[in-house]
Amino acid sequence: MIKVIVRLYGSLKELLQGGETDRSLVLDLRNETTLEQLLVSLAIPVEEVVVTLVNGIAEGKSYSIKDGDLVDVFPPPIGG
Repeated sequence: MIKVIVRLYGSLKELLQGGETDRSLVLDLRNETTLEQLLVSLAIPVEEVVVTLVNGIAEGKSYSIKDGDLVDVFPPPIGG
């Protein structure tokens, strides 16, 4: 099992199932998973993600998630 913590920011946290207000998810992944696959499995539109940090480092959507990773997912900034 690969355990990962995913933190969603801004409008993305509203996409959590059940209307959860907490922005963090602890997930157990059975197989090797890329960031893009993770986003799709969480029903997060990939085009709505601007920055993805893994353990504080910017990573592309092809990054393979490792056990213990902390993934921060940010939408585009809103406002003016």
